[in-house]
Amino acid sequence: MGETMRMRAIASTLTARLSPTVPSASQTYEPLVRSALRQRLIHNIFAFSAAFTLIVSILFGGEDETSAFTRLLSPGTWMMACLKWSVGVLPVIAMRKVYLTSATTPATSPAKMLTNAIAKPSTRRCLAVYMSCTLMLISLYMSTFTSEERENLRLNVFVKSRKHPYYLNGRLLFLILAQLWLAASFLVRNIMLDRFVFRWTKPLNSSELPYAPSNLLRLLLTMALFTSFSSMMYSVAFGLSRMLVLPLLLKLPVASSIVRPFVAHFAKGTWTLTLPILHWSLLVRSFMMGLVTVMSWEFAESLFDAYVPQSIKVGTLTADPNVTVVSGITTQDMVFAHFAYSELAELASDESSAGSARRTALFGDQKYSPSLWNVLARQSLLRLGQDYQTFLRRGAPITPPVVVAPVISKPKDPPSTPLIRKAIFKAPRQSPLGSMLDSVSSDSELSKAAEAVAGEMEERASQMHIPELFRSVTPSSAAAPAANAVLAKPASSIISSFIAQVELHSRDLVVGRCPAWLKESAITWNKWFYRERLNKVVEVCLPNRELDALIIEALSHFVCASLSEDRYGVVQRDIPRILEAFLSFLSAIEEYQIEVNAKYTPPTPDELSQGDTKTLEEKEMMRLEVARAGDVLVVVSDALKTGVANISRTFGDKLVAFKFPPRTARKLQSFVDYT
Repeated sequence: MGETMRMRAIASTLTARLSPTVPSASQTYEPLVRSALRQRLIHNIFAFSAAFTLIVSILFGGEDETSAFTRLLSPGTWMMACLKWSVGVLPVIAMRKVYLTSATTPATSPAKMLTNAIAKPSTRRCLAVYMSCTLMLISLYMSTFTSEERENLRLNVFVKSRKHPYYLNGRLLFLILAQLWLAASFLVRNIMLDRFVFRWTKPLNSSELPYAPSNLLRLLLTMALFTSFSSMMYSVAFGLSRMLVLPLLLKLPVASSIVRPFVAHFAKGTWTLTLPILHWSLLVRSFMMGLVTVMSWEFAESLFDAYVPQSIKVGTLTADPNVTVVSGITTQDMVFAHFAYSELAELASDESSAGSARRTALFGDQKYSPSLWNVLARQSLLRLGQDYQTFLRRGAPITPPVVVAPVISKPKDPPSTPLIRKAIFKAPRQSPLGSMLDSVSSDSELSKAAEAVAGEMEERASQMHIPELFRSVTPSSAAAPAANAVLAKPASSIISSFIAQVELHSRDLVVGRCPAWLKESAITWNKWFYRERLNKVVEVCLPNRELDALIIEALSHFVCASLSEDRYGVVQRDIPRILEAFLSFLSAIEEYQIEVNAKYTPPTPDELSQGDTKTLEEKEMMRLEVARAGDVLVVVSDALKTGVANISRTFGDKLVAFKFPPRTARKLQSFVDYT
């Protein structure tokens, strides 16, 4: 019993295990969507665009008298079509894929849209891609000709001249520049259509796809008109550059020595409006080549617009579809968020037994912390709240708060006895002659005062802009930089004012010599180019309206289904927040709708009787813009009204159990009374 017994605690195997969080979208959702988009790109966009290039090469690619059936059976036609698609169409599709963005352009007029696009580095890269594809297509086009055919078509690089063997062939130069001009015009058209922004579209029917016969005919007519207008504008620009730019270029000292051996012969002839008609075959050849190119580009772009935004279902491909889809809405990329919310909206409205089982599992999830429903509701309300704040700011960016640096008070010096640095003994009395000599010496008090007064006078003179003639001949070294800085400002302002006066006089000279119809056309064009569109202003306020509508649709259907499928009541706790968010957003949109509608006033009977064409056209234009603005607002407002109405109809009198703010309660009561 004398021995001491040692006791040791038994180690427990029970440990506190933390619940896992919902995995990020980059791990579960985004790889599946990327794989689906890759399949669409290969099997739909690549395949159909290559087939279209082959068909165009068969129908319009023959320079000889061979029939289309013969070209169909020719291996050379197939090989040339593959090369044209590889170097002319494939880079355009890849460029569209790389520069596709979900951020809409905050521009309310064509001028702002074009200015914003030019400021982006991606626009310059896109222009380089289009022009590179054009040059490679021209090279393939020229490689199909033999030397005899090239001489008959007069498309050699240099003209036949022994005296000037390096003169460039004007016909070939006209053809190449025409195709480059058309490529730049096509890029400008895409910028105006805002094609590099992801556009959400609903499922399309077979008759709405780009390869439908009616859409192919529309594409042919549109591109024919576009190519004709671009060729006409290019002919005018080519003539003006030959009359104005080239003579000026040949008079410059350095540039003249570089370009004169190649283009000096272009300045000898005169440019007239009938000159292009004399080369009608060249114009037709340039038009057909440009038409084939832009048709191939437009068809590929239309395929991209049609297939990429279609909804993608990837949840059913995984073991836990609810986790995959809910993780998809946490992505920061709006494109993937569109696909995720589209699948969620379809799940929320699915009335089958499988859909009901998936919703019940989603509501009763206890595996993750926070749960799947908490992640879904929080992320959805957060996105709606951000777009609601953007709408209240009317699309303006968030102004960062001004941070004022705190003023640090300097601590006071501790009290101390000052040191006396002056002589404490009385100085010996100086003679009168010594005092007079000290007063006129260089380090005397009088000399220092005179130097201080002179410096102050020079500083005041520099500030008063006194001419240099009235200043001192030898200014001090300290005053010289200040005088130079003061004189630099008037020099720059004089140059800028001179340039402004030259521009003003040049504009007045051009306007004074222009006919009246040309002045009116220029004024109309300037007004159209710089005028802000009301519907574009509203679009800036709701940049993510399609995504907001999907979020509202998904949340409202989930709330309605929770009445019978939510066993633990996790959804009911969020119903007040959801309804408050919906009704606040709806009230703001309705107030703005009233403000937008007030901008249009119908024409009075007096205006109709007077027949003022200009006033009536302006009012009709405003009416159309107000209608288009209403179409933008109705995307979100209709979704909000439908969602609140469905919730009110489903819960009915049970909504009394929830507490709402007074304003939300009054708005909700109107829906309850109506339903």
